[in-house]
Amino acid sequence: MKILVAFDNSPSGRKALGFALKFENICDFLTVLYVNPGMVRAAANVDTIVPEAVFSDQDKFVEEIQQASAEIIGDKNVQHEFVKVEATGDEVAKKIYETAKSRGADFIITGTRKLTGLSKFILGSVSSELIKISQIPVMVVSPDDM
Repeated sequence: MKILVAFDNSPSGRKALGFALKFENICDFLTVLYVNPGMVRAAANVDTIVPEAVFSDQDKFVEEIQQASAEIIGDKNVQHEFVKVEATGDEVAKKIYETAKSRGADFIITGTRKLTGLSKFILGSVSSELIKISQIPVMVVSPDDM
């Protein structure tokens, strides 16, 4: 079985990756996916100059996320790969699904922040959208502290 885990090093992402490792004995390959939400433009017709430091900070941030995933996986006997893809904020669920599909994943595991009310309205829910669009089974794991 091939499993894809959406991972951003948040408490729910860490919990989702840890949960995926419970399938170690039946997992042939584990893809740990970080979807970089990228920068949202203020307007389509506005050119923006982004300082080089922003890109280098982003690269360092992604490295930290990759290192965190490697620490969680530790010495588990599971073949794995860390993958980063780019998306705008409203495309994150779509990118998770497309990546899972292109890599032949049998199962997607993601976390949730349990957003409610105004927070959910403003920020959206990646896990809810993923469940709606995915033709691959999705498991949503809740963080311990919620």
